[in-house]
Amino acid sequence: MKIAFKKVGFNKKDITIHKQDLVLQGSLQRGRDALVDLEGALRGSVEVECARCGRSFALPVDERLSLKLSDGIYRGFDEEADIVEFYDGNIDMQELIDSEYESIRLEYHICDTCKQKEGE
Repeated sequence: MKIAFKKVGFNKKDITIHKQDLVLQGSLQRGRDALVDLEGALRGSVEVECARCGRSFALPVDERLSLKLSDGIYRGFDEEADIVEFYDGNIDMQELIDSEYESIRLEYHICDTCKQKEGE
């Protein structure tokens, strides 16, 4: 799902995008400095591997997202949110959820079984 930057106005536009068992739900709104604000939540689960035993398990996800989307290179700095740059005049929501999904999947995860063994 692509949304043209020029189509995002000052009124909130609700969006929902899915990737497997993960859902990004939120709103887009024109912000300051020609940026688009994405406020929302990432919920569901992601299949990950335990860093110790290598077993796969479903990791529950419930995270707030606060992103600033830029049409091209952004030269500023924002302490409140991460900046995501797009280069073709469009906000690619599929690319955004794919990136969040891979970021979660590639983190260091320990399954409950290995956590219990560690506590013994």
